[in-house]
Amino acid sequence: MARLSIQILAVAMTVSLPASEASVTAASLSQLVSRPYLDLLELAPTVSFKPQEFETLRKDLAKQRDAETERLKKEETDLDGRLQTLRDQLKSLNKEASSDNAKMADRRKTVHCEILRLEKARAEKRVEREHGMPVAFDNKLAKADLIAQWPAQKIEIDRIIAEGRARERRFGDVEDIGVRKISTDQEKDIKLGEEAVRNMKTYSLMPPELEQKEAVAYVRSLAERIALSSDMTVPVKVTVLRSKEINAFAMPGGFLFINTGLLEKAESESELAGVIAHELAHVSARHGSKMLKRATLANLFLQSAQIAAIVATGGIASIGMYYAMQGGFFGLGMLLDLSLLGVNRKFEAEADQLGAQYAWRAGYDPRGFITFFDKMASEKGYVQSASFFRTHPPFFERILSTFSEIEYLPKSEALKVDTTDFREFKQRLADAVKKESLSDKKKPTLKREPECDEPQGAQTGALLPASCGVYVTQTEE
Repeated sequence: MARLSIQILAVAMTVSLPASEASVTAASLSQLVSRPYLDLLELAPTVSFKPQEFETLRKDLAKQRDAETERLKKEETDLDGRLQTLRDQLKSLNKEASSDNAKMADRRKTVHCEILRLEKARAEKRVEREHGMPVAFDNKLAKADLIAQWPAQKIEIDRIIAEGRARERRFGDVEDIGVRKISTDQEKDIKLGEEAVRNMKTYSLMPPELEQKEAVAYVRSLAERIALSSDMTVPVKVTVLRSKEINAFAMPGGFLFINTGLLEKAESESELAGVIAHELAHVSARHGSKMLKRATLANLFLQSAQIAAIVATGGIASIGMYYAMQGGFFGLGMLLDLSLLGVNRKFEAEADQLGAQYAWRAGYDPRGFITFFDKMASEKGYVQSASFFRTHPPFFERILSTFSEIEYLPKSEALKVDTTDFREFKQRLADAVKKESLSDKKKPTLKREPECDEPQGAQTGALLPASCGVYVTQTEE
């Protein structure tokens, strides 16, 4: 879609509002930026704020962000101190005797388990501070910009549609999806994708696959339905990975990987369809191949016995850092910098636009992706979503562009938001993940780890003396 030249104005139209909308006008800007994007799509043309109010909001959000950063830093420091205390206790324990008796072994196990738990908590705090928390504040700033800019954008779109020029935008020939040429030679990417998958398996960079056949079949069927409504000329090959991390990624050649964490987080079929459509758009546009001109597949693998990076994908780079924390799986110790792969606004904007078109063409409400996107950015402290935004950068321009494309799409009353099939799938998925995770714990492994009980509830950070002579973290429901 050709970019429209629009002034970034903080002054919106003043309009007469019905009594039912008076409360919306009275709402402060800070309250509105906490509303969902889809609400703002309707509300933005009905409210008016002065430029000073937008500036005040930005300053207030910056102060809140800085305060939240300091809080998280302090919590990390506190965890460091508690970890040091536990390691000092191990040193003291080692001085008591040359070998452990039963009582000492129990004490040692308790300390080991607490160290592992606190190290995980510290890693999660760091990722929340460096990635999750900034995304939440960036999301509010994007909403403020949307309130300021959407009314003028919508007026311009309505004018272009009225003048019969809607198809002049980039990829405006939506009625020709499947026949038009978004890219050529997609089949040449299959070999590249196959090589990437082999390397991931060779270096144990891939978590286990979900085995529940009905659940996998549902995801595969949905992806195939969307692929048939896309510009892909290669078949989609779907793998469901059993990982808590909320992410999905598509490799060159049509290889689509979806984590169970994302499937669990999606609340409607249109949300899941929107994510899948976005990933398949990367395949259609061959973004993976274009990025590999800057970073070859070979140099994306770190030459180390403990590989901590991931290969290029079809527009997506990195499966995240949490696999190392789940089920004894060691894989990604860090997130790959997107700049290495050349992931840029153009590719993401193209995938957003094409993804909205593919979801619409497949019969789904294209706003599902925005709903999911917003939910991931707004859920405070949700660490598993950090990777989603490392691989799907939340630029304001993307939201505005996606809203614009949805506005351009021909209207339809038959677009699906949710289905009974999706609800049944969610139940099967929950049962399968629980069952297969328990089964994993019984499998033999070369990695010897202490058998630690899962902590109950969320950590409060309080230290309580334990009967075995070490300190444990108090938990609560």
